[in-house]
Amino acid sequence: MADNNRKRNHNHWNQKVKQKSVEAGVTGLFFSCEGHEKQALQEAYSIIDELLEDPQISTAPEVAAEDVKVSEAKPEVDVGDDSDEDIADALKKACDDQRQAKPGNGKPGKKERRCIQRPTGVKNCIFVSVKNAKIELLAEKMVDLTQKAPRCRYLQRVYPVEHTMSVDLSKMNEVLMKVISDTLKPNDEGKLPTYSVEFKARNNDSVARASVLQMVDDAICVLAPAARVNLNHADVTFFVQVSRTTIMIGVCRQFYDRRKYSLRPVKAATNAVTAAE
Repeated sequence: MADNNRKRNHNHWNQKVKQKSVEAGVTGLFFSCEGHEKQALQEAYSIIDELLEDPQISTAPEVAAEDVKVSEAKPEVDVGDDSDEDIADALKKACDDQRQAKPGNGKPGKKERRCIQRPTGVKNCIFVSVKNAKIELLAEKMVDLTQKAPRCRYLQRVYPVEHTMSVDLSKMNEVLMKVISDTLKPNDEGKLPTYSVEFKARNNDSVARASVLQMVDDAICVLAPAARVNLNHADVTFFVQVSRTTIMIGVCRQFYDRRKYSLRPVKAATNAVTAAE
């Protein structure tokens, strides 16, 4: 009887929403991990929060000058002939005004959440939507940071997702045309960047790799016919990730030179020899 009456604590960390795929119209970071998705998500949150403090990455609107003045100004209290009760009331009102002036979701003193995990419906895959940030630059900085020193135990790779949509080939073609048009532009010397394409489908067989490659090829023939493919050291890599019922599209720069956006540092050769021995 004691076992039947015992309360059981279940961890529903990934069951806060009902949908089982990333919704259309969001931007963020798509991660692959080695199991332990909860711990991997905490690693992602920690690094994202750290990098969002960089003003080059964050595009969050600054606090209005009036709000800054309100928060920094000292409350003025008239202590001429007022009683102690009047002084206390004035101080309380000034504190309430300062709390209401703080940015948030309509609640005094509450910080707005800029990173929210969205369900992918795919094992060992995590999607974190990020508000008010340059997603492409955020991913680059994350890769550079984690490859210098060990920061991740479970996260493997990251992909900056600029466009998400339901599985619709015509819509995907429109988005690819826009992304290619915005990316393949000549530099100061008049040279176009080299490109490559990465495709991966998970829990979905309705989008074929050949179809995606043909779409990209057709778009480049129209928009940038002088651009050349480079499969080893491409300047830009267009990636298409299909996860269940969602298509995710983005651009990675120096994808192969950055070890395919791995979130692990390069192991020293001496360590590899020692492990082999």
